[in-house]
Amino acid sequence: MQARRILGLTVVILAMGAALALHFSQSSAALPGKPGDVNDERIAADAATGVNWLVNGRTNDSKHFSPLKQINASNVANLGLAWYLDYDGAMGVVSEPIVVDGVIYVSAPLSKVYAVDAVSGKLLWKYDPQIRLDQALNGSYSARTNGGVAVWNGKVYVGTGDCRLIAIDAATANKIWEATVCEPTQTGITGAPRVAKGKILMGYNGSDDAVRGALAAYDAETGKEVWRFWTVPGDPSKPFETKELEMAAKTWHGEGSWKIGGGDVWHAITYDDATGLVIFGTAGADVGYGEMAGVKITGEKLFSQCIIAVDAETGKYVWHYQTGAEGVHNENNQILMADLPLNGERRHVVMTAPKNGFFYILDAKTGKLLSAKPLVKTTWASSYDLQTSKPVLIPASQGGGRQWTVHNWWPMSYDSLTGLVYIPTTDRRADTKAPVEAGESGEGLFGRLIAWDPLSDSARWSVEEEIAVNGGVLSTAGNLVFQGQGTGEFAAYAADSGKKLWSVQTKSAIDSIPVTFSVNGEQYVITSVGWGSGSRLFAPARTMATPESKRGPVRLYAFKLGGSVPFPYPHIEVPPVPKPPESKASLDTIRKGEKLYVSFYCEGCHSPSIDGSGAWVEDGAIPDLRYAPPQVHKDWYQIVMGGTHWDKGMPGLANPPKFAFPNAHLTVADADAIHAYVIDQAWKAYKGEQTAAHTKRENY
Repeated sequence: MQARRILGLTVVILAMGAALALHFSQSSAALPGKPGDVNDERIAADAATGVNWLVNGRTNDSKHFSPLKQINASNVANLGLAWYLDYDGAMGVVSEPIVVDGVIYVSAPLSKVYAVDAVSGKLLWKYDPQIRLDQALNGSYSARTNGGVAVWNGKVYVGTGDCRLIAIDAATANKIWEATVCEPTQTGITGAPRVAKGKILMGYNGSDDAVRGALAAYDAETGKEVWRFWTVPGDPSKPFETKELEMAAKTWHGEGSWKIGGGDVWHAITYDDATGLVIFGTAGADVGYGEMAGVKITGEKLFSQCIIAVDAETGKYVWHYQTGAEGVHNENNQILMADLPLNGERRHVVMTAPKNGFFYILDAKTGKLLSAKPLVKTTWASSYDLQTSKPVLIPASQGGGRQWTVHNWWPMSYDSLTGLVYIPTTDRRADTKAPVEAGESGEGLFGRLIAWDPLSDSARWSVEEEIAVNGGVLSTAGNLVFQGQGTGEFAAYAADSGKKLWSVQTKSAIDSIPVTFSVNGEQYVITSVGWGSGSRLFAPARTMATPESKRGPVRLYAFKLGGSVPFPYPHIEVPPVPKPPESKASLDTIRKGEKLYVSFYCEGCHSPSIDGSGAWVEDGAIPDLRYAPPQVHKDWYQIVMGGTHWDKGMPGLANPPKFAFPNAHLTVADADAIHAYVIDQAWKAYKGEQTAAHTKRENY
């Protein structure tokens, strides 16, 4: 009997291998060789054709531009659905697909990886790294989103929410090796790996959680760590890893300031062929909860809030430029490379638009600031002094202060044909009375797609969008710009004028990055839909999705000219808020619970209670506590204090993870206060819904 089972399993495995081999042998696009066949030569050769999408950004310069023009401004109205594929789980997808020889490699929440036939949409294989959610609070958060994969020499690489970098076989989905990138009891990985000269580059999450940032490079074949560049100084009682960190330590002031950590490299990583440099961006150094909450540190805090260039072979420091300023929290996002005619001279430059609202142009070899102009009206600085490379700050007496996020991590695109950079941004209405802090919660904010001219430092055109947060951008030689929105609309605009030429309402918020490719001479445009990103966990839903689009399906859509598959418009039902338990707590207890909800970082995953996901959703997502069923209220102590759901990522706060809360322990009275606050918020949502329904009936 055992022999029969082994024989049967062998037959199944052989059959799967034969099916995959048949797929690749039948695809005329697969002529270069093995599945996942990506190398430097192919990236260079494909740059002009655009047949594939081999690396993040399509080419190493991260332009997110394709030379394909079969789909163009004249015929894009004929775009139709070619196929679609549903992902597992309730958490939306943010990743940028990689497309190699007719196969799409894309990641989803919990770091799952899918290989999909690009012509039919058939699932070829799925890899599940079986992430552990019970090691770190930040790791539990990090696992809910994944920025994508890298593909190189027959392997697919993915970073995981529990700090692993995994290499899997592109044909069989078998794991080849794994390496530990960060400390899994502290944090996790949310971004996509990048490739540079046969090395896999990987950073990780954690600037808000006292995690010390770094960028590490691994040998693509063996997984051996080749170099690691620490972005901020560590424990001063230990030797500095480099002389640059010794210099950086002098810019941190305040007792115990080194414990803040920060400067993580979670997303912005670009390899520049022309200089041989890896140019990457770091986040800030700020902790809002736990032992370090409220700790005051001053100084430049290098190398946080910086653009940094290192040698791709050795990781040796070359230059840095700091885009942040003291008192202004900033993160650096996508970095793209280009050659621009500036002041009568051809310059190889870095272009980037961090969170602070300015668009920067730097010399790629030296890091010298060449230009810095605001994309929209900013509240922290008015301009930059190019002689000093420093911002001209707006005094508080003149309305200066904190800056809401203008450009988040969603990538922009540079089209050398139009000379424009297409940037997904958040703008603020000029007539709003809301302060900046309220604006960060969504009041007075809306989305804007800006076509920015880097030569004139001005917007050529812009399109206003309904809500503040929208997806990444793709531009093509067909004079087209594609972008998905939080409302669920996926649209194509004329690259030269901004005129909307085509759109489809998917009914799912779009937080991903569209890409395009060609198989057998036919061009496709694909995008994932479904409300995702880490922001879904801690930011107000109304800034990212509508009540309907945040409940839409999680899917991968493929479009082509003449596509005739009927579009599967989903039926969206907004679930009612269940009637909460009776509230017996005093106002003082509820207010105490609200403060504890912040200090124990409940809001970091369950978002502000007043505007969460709008359902009791599990399946890899985080449930909205206002929608808690009766059993959850009954089991409150066991869940919140005892940790019965730690395997799902919810720690027991009576004995919480030490790194996040070294001295804090939730008491029964604390648990009661938080419960009272949650119930109070549930009643507000319930009564608001009842009032709205009554008003609707009265007006009917």
